[in-house]
Amino acid sequence: MAEFTPYPVELITPEGIAFSGDAERLVVPGAAGELGILANHAPLISLLEPGETRLTDAEGTVRRYATDDGFLQVRKNHALVLVGEAVAAEDIDASDAGRRLDEARAALERADAGDGDVYAARREVGFAEALVKTAAG
Repeated sequence: MAEFTPYPVELITPEGIAFSGDAERLVVPGAAGELGILANHAPLISLLEPGETRLTDAEGTVRRYATDDGFLQVRKNHALVLVGEAVAAEDIDASDAGRRLDEARAALERADAGDGDVYAARREVGFAEALVKTAAG
């Protein structure tokens, strides 16, 4: 028997659906800290920062994703998570994530020096850090 009441959750990126199904719990990296969402949560819209998104599906399996910044909407007992990227923890290669973080930090240094888009470089560093953190478990 489920510990919590499952409700529909969708985790969507521009490339497609990363997760769609019922979940007992959802924890996302909100702009002001982690947000935990259970069934029958009050309506909510929030900015999301790069980080780890965790959800416990209806079978009780915890699914972890490295997610980019985006938005969360909770409405009528349904959670919609829209992010730039979402990579399942089991699909992350730790060495690739480390290289991506090193490259992102170098790009940010160049951007801070006037050679590149500072916003895009900071965003890439944030997501690369989320990849590394999620890969480490």
